[in-house]
Amino acid sequence: MNSVLCKAGFKATTGITRCFSVTAIKNADYSCKLLVIGGGTGGCTMAAKFAKRLKKDAVIVLEPSSDHYYQPLFTLVGAGVTSVAATRRNERSVLPDRAKWLQDSALSVDPKNNKVKTTNGHTINYEYMIIAAGLVNDYAKVPGLKEALKDKSSGVSTIFSQDYCEKTWSDIKNFKGGDAIFTYPDTPIKCPGAPQKIAYMADAYFNKSNVRSKSNITYNTCLPVIFGVKKYADVLLKIANRKNIKVNYKTVLREIRPEKKEAVFIHTEDKNKFKSGNFDLSDSYRSGRPSALGNDVLRAEVEANPCQTIEELSNSLNKPWSTIQEHLKQIGKQVTLPYNLLHVTPPMKTPSFLQTSEDLVDGAGYLTVDKYTLQHTKYENIYGIGDCTNTPNSKTAAAVAKQSYVVEQNLLRTMGAKTALRRYDGYGACPLVTSYNTCVLAEFVYDGVPRETLPFNQVHYYQPLFTLVGAGLKDFKFSHRQTRSILPRNVIWLKDAADEFDPCNNVVYTAHGYKVRYEHMVVAVGLKNDYEQDALDNPLLPVSTSYSPDYCQKCWCCIKGFKGGHALFTFPKTPGKCSGAAQKIMYLANDYWRLHKIDSLTNITYNTAGSILFGVSKYAGSLQKIAMNKNITINYNLELIEVTPKQAIFMDTHGQIIYLPYKFLHVTPSMSPPVCLTKCEELAVKEYLDVDKHTLQHTRYNNIYGVGDCVNTPNSKTAAAISKQSYVVASNIWQTMYGKKPNVKYDGYCACPVLTSLKTGILAEFVYDKIPHETFPFDQAF
Repeated sequence: MNSVLCKAGFKATTGITRCFSVTAIKNADYSCKLLVIGGGTGGCTMAAKFAKRLKKDAVIVLEPSSDHYYQPLFTLVGAGVTSVAATRRNERSVLPDRAKWLQDSALSVDPKNNKVKTTNGHTINYEYMIIAAGLVNDYAKVPGLKEALKDKSSGVSTIFSQDYCEKTWSDIKNFKGGDAIFTYPDTPIKCPGAPQKIAYMADAYFNKSNVRSKSNITYNTCLPVIFGVKKYADVLLKIANRKNIKVNYKTVLREIRPEKKEAVFIHTEDKNKFKSGNFDLSDSYRSGRPSALGNDVLRAEVEANPCQTIEELSNSLNKPWSTIQEHLKQIGKQVTLPYNLLHVTPPMKTPSFLQTSEDLVDGAGYLTVDKYTLQHTKYENIYGIGDCTNTPNSKTAAAVAKQSYVVEQNLLRTMGAKTALRRYDGYGACPLVTSYNTCVLAEFVYDGVPRETLPFNQVHYYQPLFTLVGAGLKDFKFSHRQTRSILPRNVIWLKDAADEFDPCNNVVYTAHGYKVRYEHMVVAVGLKNDYEQDALDNPLLPVSTSYSPDYCQKCWCCIKGFKGGHALFTFPKTPGKCSGAAQKIMYLANDYWRLHKIDSLTNITYNTAGSILFGVSKYAGSLQKIAMNKNITINYNLELIEVTPKQAIFMDTHGQIIYLPYKFLHVTPSMSPPVCLTKCEELAVKEYLDVDKHTLQHTRYNNIYGVGDCVNTPNSKTAAAISKQSYVVASNIWQTMYGKKPNVKYDGYCACPVLTSLKTGILAEFVYDKIPHETFPFDQAF
């Protein structure tokens, strides 16, 4: 368990004009301290780290391309968000000026003699070497693919190349409906999340261009799951289902017939029945099925040329097409699918110089390194980084960023004749964009263990403003500020979340594996929304809530887009934070529709699971009169239990189910404290932090206090309540620190400004036992 808190910093540097001389000499000999093969993300990073440590030109970068591409952006190029030009930099501009750049590529490596031969005939002698050669697309493995990519009208594209990712956007933009297929191959690839990312972006654009209802989207993957890490796979499968994207597992693209607009796939129930595109025929013969075709002959023919079509196999072996097809079906079912749009993730492999360097690579051609130190398993002066290594991690730019520090530190130790100590834990990250404004950030280490490092909440939200954002009265940008900007300077900010409380030992365990010890603690973890978000995430459904930063802007869009009909507002049985907001958004929406002269076309209903409209009778009566004057129907004791695309489903106190159609639906979700609190029986009673309602000190642990929505005090959960509570907690915790009893008491005060129109409102102020406690010198109920 890691119990060390570390501070991290960075320095920003201004741009430097770099000057290079790129040699054009043929058959030259070069010598260097460090050779870096590859000028991509990994190569540039490592060259920069060592160029500043070693003498000028002691680092040689071997890279043939004159352009450097930031490949993670290719998905957004394919979705029309940016252009290929925006991803491109001149290679000179991204390499350190103290390194020598040879614009050439490796032809062969002689690790025993520390030599590399280049394509242009040069010889490079090195003391140490970092191989960062990446992966190349193996188009030839899918017959018909290369020809289809070159044909502008084929409907076939890929985001995995700077040459074709803009074609992806052209195909998506011009798609008029039909069958759209997205593929994932049976080889390791860079950015494994990208094949489904572009499918989600296409779905989002098809919705915008009004062709989604005429489209069938299919995602065919060689894998037995949609994503390799279960935590994220569960979420992504829900997203795919919600978007009506059909997912076919263990399904591999084998051939494209662009003239017929057909794609041929092999589907197998056993993932071991295909190996990197080659077919292992042994299973069909072990099954004891009769065969009119010689086993050895067919096996030899397929292994000799695994990319042959069935027709070509038939001609080569002089056997009927149906016989060949039947044998292949025994191995894996062949499926031919028509397409109007086909996005292909091509098979990939390491560059040819690695494929032929048997002393450096595994059977698949990947550089063999220790998965922790990233040092070559045989040659200690060689390290690897990035996609070309055989480490069992996801091949992403985030992985390279983590690996670069390990390689730097370990190579420095190797240069000093010391043992490599730094360890790479397999960290990789993939921001899986699921639409033009939503994303699932997957972070994990070896063995598919989630390891989330992004701060759970990088901004602080002023939640009372969400209602005004939802009503179009405030811009969303005014609802939040960077958390660092509102924290005191002398406070350590641990960008993490509580995962488990151990109050007996004064310890909090965090989600990132830290152990935080404390003498005194204030718990202010708030409440979370308890809802399934399918309808909220669907841009075509007029379902929203103003109780979330993720959906309050959608609320305003739904209010603006409402053209009349039944507008339905709900309130749950268990009140959460700011109970009055559910009515506020209703009154503000009603006022907007009145100003836009559609109130006569509108029926507004407010369904509450409670038996009264507001918890304090004085204000409840006034609010009921206002609702009546606005022709708003109020239904009591109705709990929302389900939302469908056309109906909201409620249950009354007798168990009767009621279906109500809607054209607009605003949901106030049920809420509860986060799991870290609810699962701690020592601290929580009925899921809420158990505190004395006056001193706000925990009932069992006198060094723990609570404030805000997560405590079990019987007051309304509002920002005004926190304002009062904070003084009580600050005063009492000082008393506790000095061994004294807490003596400042909280009276349950809270306030709720219930806006009843764009210009009017009721300020409800009250204390415990729902007793009005008005601080302004007038009757605030009118």
